[in-house]
Amino acid sequence: MLKIKDIVQAVERLAPPVLAADWDNPGLLLGNPEAECSRVMVALDLTSPVLEQAAAAGCQLILTHHPFIFTGQKQVLAGSYEGDLILALAQRNMAAMAAHTNWDNAAGGINWTLAEALELQEVAPILDPNNTAAEILLLAGNLPRPMAAAELLAHLSACLQQPVLWAAGLQQGKMYWRLAVVGGAGMDLWPQAQAAGCDALLSADGKHHIGLQAAHSGFAVIDGTHFATEIIGIRRLGAKLAEALPELQVLCAEEQDAWAFYDKLGNKL
Repeated sequence: MLKIKDIVQAVERLAPPVLAADWDNPGLLLGNPEAECSRVMVALDLTSPVLEQAAAAGCQLILTHHPFIFTGQKQVLAGSYEGDLILALAQRNMAAMAAHTNWDNAAGGINWTLAEALELQEVAPILDPNNTAAEILLLAGNLPRPMAAAELLAHLSACLQQPVLWAAGLQQGKMYWRLAVVGGAGMDLWPQAQAAGCDALLSADGKHHIGLQAAHSGFAVIDGTHFATEIIGIRRLGAKLAEALPELQVLCAEEQDAWAFYDKLGNKL
């Protein structure tokens, strides 16, 4: 039977650790590398609901995009996010690992999956990580056709299955043709996208001043949410892992974005 270390090695072949940013913490975070493993659950984030799903399904390992242990832990206490998860994993004899910026930057990873989902054509990197991942890989591609602002928003909303999008700098009289993308928090890369000839950047976690700066420069930034821009990519990693290890059962967790849009009546959009 496969061991945890075999799954770790398979994941790292798909998302080489050398591609991770130096501030990141991917890899095996908790567990016994020598323990046997026949079933893995893949998720964007390690949360209590995800852990319970994995336990109910008999999984021995949870593979997430975001590392739930990101900084040094001086205490492991019940009642904290990390503490509760560490204790619950240990009690259930389950392991946890993450493929974060190494999967962002990998060929076929988060950003490439996002570009594909948005139906971009002639996709190419703007920033080459050069196997050091000093920058999160920024991709650019042509939209299926030139689009006015309203059509662009409708296209992106449909592709991301998002009811509304947050944007700055969109111009009603402009036609948009080339789009830059980076999954998760990459909105501050808009100057590089503009310099590379893109008309707009789709990313997430947009800040007020970034919107002001981009709009002032005649450039559009569009926030597709952290969850929507990355969930498809981590599921793609699960599919690739299943292809690499046919004897391994890979399950995808049922997840919802922690953030949601609400109307004035309090209804979730």
